[in-house]
Amino acid sequence: MKFAFTIARRFMLGGKGAGPSRLTGWMSIIGLAAGTFALIVSLSVLNGFEERVTSRIVGFEGDLRITAVDEDIDLMSMLNEIKRDQFTVDAMPYRERKGLISTGKQQQRLVTLKAIEVDRFSDFYNIKMDEDEKGNEQSVYIGQVLARRLNVGVGDEVQFMSPVDHSSQVGLPRRYSGKVAGIFRAEVLDVDDRIVFIPMVLGERLFSRKKGIDGIDIRLKESKQAESLKKYYRKKLPGGILVKSWADLHSGLFNAMRMERIGTMAVLSLIVLVACFNLMSTLVLVTYQKIREIGILRTLGTTARKVQGIILFQGLMIGGIGAIVGIGLSSGLIMAQNQFGLFPLPEEVYFIDKLPMVFKLVDLFAVIFISFILILLSSAIASNRALKINPKEAVYLEK
Repeated sequence: MKFAFTIARRFMLGGKGAGPSRLTGWMSIIGLAAGTFALIVSLSVLNGFEERVTSRIVGFEGDLRITAVDEDIDLMSMLNEIKRDQFTVDAMPYRERKGLISTGKQQQRLVTLKAIEVDRFSDFYNIKMDEDEKGNEQSVYIGQVLARRLNVGVGDEVQFMSPVDHSSQVGLPRRYSGKVAGIFRAEVLDVDDRIVFIPMVLGERLFSRKKGIDGIDIRLKESKQAESLKKYYRKKLPGGILVKSWADLHSGLFNAMRMERIGTMAVLSLIVLVACFNLMSTLVLVTYQKIREIGILRTLGTTARKVQGIILFQGLMIGGIGAIVGIGLSSGLIMAQNQFGLFPLPEEVYFIDKLPMVFKLVDLFAVIFISFILILLSSAIASNRALKINPKEAVYLEK
């Protein structure tokens, strides 16, 4: 092992007077550095945006949601037990229905009306609020986009209708009034244009055909335990309920983000693959440039496998230098971005002032694994050429 490593280091990039192999070798190092750099930076940016989306969704939805599978299940009777649980911080019952919101100017929109205990709105939901005032039985909270569409602000009166709950065959559904107590910015999906929070009392009047609450949102002490605690609540609470985490509620979004990560890794790995093709050609060039030295080593008793190991070690050293440089540069850029905000973003578009980058060890190990496999494969293919060298003929060959 030490012998092969020493010779490989002397043969590095073809040694003195290497000619084209030195150029192609440096191109391999630069290509591998660029590939690993692009992989880590891109994955870090995706992690940053995914973490931002996750925090917004958890802040808006809660960690877990319990709903009834059967209509006979009384979720309200479980509320106190859920609140007293050791893993629970808070629980919020809600009613939900599609309905119409309108203003005095006859502007109206179809939205999702979510009836909650509005006096605990700010305590339970982690949502940015542009303007708000103390809530009461008439207080409603609407999104910033919806407020612009309806041209309303804090203190303005709005009306609600629930056509689904209209029992009469003639006439329009009954209207109920509410007062805008706050304008929130969830900054995720279309929540700011789709959801309106209304008091539970108003929800009971609007949703006259509903029996009891639709579900309970739960805030856990540790949000990361949401997936593992789903089974815990299913066993603890009576049957006939469905427990979903924030990831289950938005599985389509997170599956799309997961596929985006896989696609990014696949595409950017092509940079490493091309660099490895260049590495393979470099090793083949070095092998033929050093064919006389290889012939002398074989004549002195070095086995073909050891010669193959020399070429393999050389490939791993060249590839390793490129990968290490790329990883080092990308790590430095990520730290500098998080510290100094080198790449700003328009806050009115992305709701953040700088490009988010989150470095994860699992991504580092994935990049190292991909790079190592491709470098090892290309080096192994190139080193097989050394097995075909005839030692007697190689000694008499000119460099």
